[in-house]
Amino acid sequence: MNVLSRKILLAFLAFTIILVIAALFVRDKITERLAHTAQISHLMDLNNSRPQQALLLLHQAEDLFQSSLVDADATKAQAYQSKLSLAFAEIDTLLNMQHDTTKLNAEQRAQLHTWHNQKVKLSTDLISARHDFDSLLTTYADYSTATTQNKLAVKSSRTVQNSTDTLTQPGKLKKKGFFARIKEAIQNKNAYATGSGGVVINHRTRIYVDSVTQKLRNKDQSNYLNKIRQLQQSNSKLQEAQRQLIALNMRITHKMEQLITTIKDINYSMTDAFKGLAFNSYLETTSLLNRLYLIALLLLLAFAVLLIVFVIKLGQSEELLLKENERAVMIARQKMDLLLHMSHEIRNPLTSINGFLYIFSRTTLTPKQSEMLGTVRASSDLLLQTLNDTLDAAKMEGSELKIHHDPFCPDKTLKEVIESMAFSADKKQLELNYHFEGDPEAEVLGDSFRLKQIIVNLVSNAIKYTEAGNVKIKATLKLTAGKGGLIVDIIDTGAGISQEQQINLFSKYYQTNSAKGNTGTGLGLYICKQLIELQKGNISVKSDAGKGSTFSFEIPYEKYEID
Repeated sequence: MNVLSRKILLAFLAFTIILVIAALFVRDKITERLAHTAQISHLMDLNNSRPQQALLLLHQAEDLFQSSLVDADATKAQAYQSKLSLAFAEIDTLLNMQHDTTKLNAEQRAQLHTWHNQKVKLSTDLISARHDFDSLLTTYADYSTATTQNKLAVKSSRTVQNSTDTLTQPGKLKKKGFFARIKEAIQNKNAYATGSGGVVINHRTRIYVDSVTQKLRNKDQSNYLNKIRQLQQSNSKLQEAQRQLIALNMRITHKMEQLITTIKDINYSMTDAFKGLAFNSYLETTSLLNRLYLIALLLLLAFAVLLIVFVIKLGQSEELLLKENERAVMIARQKMDLLLHMSHEIRNPLTSINGFLYIFSRTTLTPKQSEMLGTVRASSDLLLQTLNDTLDAAKMEGSELKIHHDPFCPDKTLKEVIESMAFSADKKQLELNYHFEGDPEAEVLGDSFRLKQIIVNLVSNAIKYTEAGNVKIKATLKLTAGKGGLIVDIIDTGAGISQEQQINLFSKYYQTNSAKGNTGTGLGLYICKQLIELQKGNISVKSDAGKGSTFSFEIPYEKYEID
């Protein structure tokens, strides 16, 4: 149950982690897409200011053009040309501007391609305006040449002479008739009559022109008149060129204003469209994210429901399993009770049979009879040992097995067991050796019967699985300050046990591969381990396949002292 619960928990955690990773991945993709769309919209907002800059340059060029016509200033004319060239360059940049379409969908790419084609068509109008601008520059050059024609310079020399005359004022005029005055005028006579009068001072200024200058003036008079006529003609041409300049400038300005207005309209349309696309993309991505969260929530709920259903069914199965287990335990207990009862019933007659066989073996028998009796006796001993192992295992399961603490001599006990096993070793032509270290007469407190049972199981296994060689039993008794222990090593030269099989060697009903063909219950080593551990000892094995085995165990004992 605990293992299954852990598996379910791990599966749930793994599912949650995968779902969270998927959600984060989708969210990053959505965020990246929205950021790209927002970047495009931002760039379009920035591009909307560029037509305004081009229009400002165009107005500045117009002002410089008007000033250059009024002042005939070459610096302003050059500034006008520079400003208008900058306006052309700005418009050309707007028309040739490209946008990143790698992360746009098909609809967005198609719309952007349409706007780009419109800009390409506007490029034709820009080329026409640039041609008019070149014509304007040519006309402006002719106009500048006409305004810088050379003028005739005439140098004259003049002499100024001042003179003063003193006159006597005539007397009072006599009154004459009309015809008399006409006559005097014809005769150029003085109109004043002699008589008394005042003095009159008369000042006169005379200007004398140098003779050389006068000759030059007379000589160039006709040329001067021709120059005046040429100037009048040039002035007429200049006025015509000025009219052409104004017309061309108005034409260029009008075309460029139309281009800028069209570009502004396209940019505004692109901005609005991209903002709409960005908003729609935002709505789509938000909807996608919401659907993802909804699906994740539904999956989690479904998983939780399935988990609850599974836990409920698991609880029901566990209850059923417990009931079946109780039933199986009860049946097994009944079988064990029956087996124990049968074992007890069989062991008593079998013990009697072994007794009679022992009595028969003491009588005089022929070799053939002795051999047959030995076979029957060996089979009987094996059957009795199996019954004893079964009864001991049953007692261990029911915690009914008890360890007695009686005085005994370990050396004597071990010798008795080994002597009883000598017949089995001789039958397989194996050498059975026993060696004891310590005080052979020392006595300890413990259960001698359980020690015999342990030695019988281990030595019988060694003899059973050894085909040639020997079996050695080495015992060491160590007693210090009234306490000590018995260490026993059973060494054989048999088939050995692999490392994989040693893991389950002391388990109930386990038999190694080397036991093939040999009968047994698989309880011997299990009973040995349980008996040793009940006496607070330990058992171990050292073996390699094909190199024999060494079983070692140690049981602590207290030294028995007679008061």
